[in-house]
Amino acid sequence: MPGTYFCFSDECGGYNQSMSSKQLISHPFYIRTTLLMNSKEWKNLNNEFRNLKIKYSLPLSKELKWSNLWSIKSYQTSPKKHPLNREIAYLGNYDYLKLVEFVNESLSLLKILKEKKIIATYTKNSTKNKLNEKNLLMYHLQEHMQRLEMELQNNDNNLGVLFIDPLNNSKDELFRNIYNELFEGGDIISNYKFIKDSLNIENSHHSVGIQITDYISGAFNSILKVSPKNDYKDGVNMFYDHVYPNLRKYPNGAIQGYGIREVPRDTEIRLWISDKLKRNKTK
Repeated sequence: MPGTYFCFSDECGGYNQSMSSKQLISHPFYIRTTLLMNSKEWKNLNNEFRNLKIKYSLPLSKELKWSNLWSIKSYQTSPKKHPLNREIAYLGNYDYLKLVEFVNESLSLLKILKEKKIIATYTKNSTKNKLNEKNLLMYHLQEHMQRLEMELQNNDNNLGVLFIDPLNNSKDELFRNIYNELFEGGDIISNYKFIKDSLNIENSHHSVGIQITDYISGAFNSILKVSPKNDYKDGVNMFYDHVYPNLRKYPNGAIQGYGIREVPRDTEIRLWISDKLKRNKTK
């Protein structure tokens, strides 16, 4: 059956062409993930997500971001309580572990979707990144557009509508222009037929899709950052419980290049993440 599909996309981490060692500690990766779902299932997902917020006594009009979790944990466990950012000060009295439970339950809502696919792209940053920021962002967006197009081409009347979280006016305009250039000019796909011709930017605190995709990005970031010194246990568990099973796959089950893609293409980095996925899945 043909359908309209909502494609919610969000980024995580940071990138610029000349990153200092200090910046790399904070942002070792730049990540973009997209959740593809049938629009007919959006209303139920939205209702269930709102019910979860009520269950955890979280304001319906505000957003708990994945990145907020670290700030709240630090605030609650550090002997010196540095004030929380004004935007998240209201979260200071919530138990950090309860907020982690909320995020985990939010990701578990993916199981109620009959049609869903996750696409994740990442860049492993270095002090000598080769691409300028515009090209890096373009390559990430291009990877998602191509995979959404290919995923939806099984019915001539399918249509995907892509939504992203706003960043700032200049970057929002940059993303709109990049999307339009790719859509009109083509790439390896000469003519996009199954995704809408314009990129939609919507506030994340208004959007259940963007908020859940933020958690998908955070869980994926955890598996990238996990190391002998930092186990990121909660995030890693969420990745394998909720994200990994829903990644886009080739018919033979392959994920690399289909649901997960390094940007730019790099065989060595692909082997690096493949080994990381195998080692941590067995723990």
